[in-house]
Amino acid sequence: MLLDGGQDLEWALDIEGVVWVLQARPITRRAASTPEPAPVDGVRTLAAGTPASPGIARGRVRILSGLDDFAGFRTGEVLVCRATSPAWTPVLARAAAAVTETGGILAHAAIVARELGIPAVTDVHGATSLPNGALVLVDGSRGTVTLLEDE
Repeated sequence: MLLDGGQDLEWALDIEGVVWVLQARPITRRAASTPEPAPVDGVRTLAAGTPASPGIARGRVRILSGLDDFAGFRTGEVLVCRATSPAWTPVLARAAAAVTETGGILAHAAIVARELGIPAVTDVHGATSLPNGALVLVDGSRGTVTLLEDE
């Protein structure tokens, strides 16, 4: 089969040494290298990372450390965590945007965010130290998280 472009491939190796392809899909977007945050008058860039899913969204930071935190997550908040897995998909579906400490453009959060059409920034050093509850603007095209004034 001829493939056009890069593929995100999940595989497993069984105990007999046989490789099984579990899932394959095209990479939905290639991100550029991490940009330097551009200064904007009156706003403070809190963090920068890898632009992983394009778009801009605003919402309140909600830091989640695991599955037990899901009940407190409200629709329209910005999901901030170390990393996601398939179990996190229901929370991502309610998020305005996603920010993770680990990962890149092929991370689970990035792939699902692109599928859902929400911005995502991955590989943000210290993301889980962002101010919980702060109103932010997430720019998934530039890879930045900016503090906004409360309304």
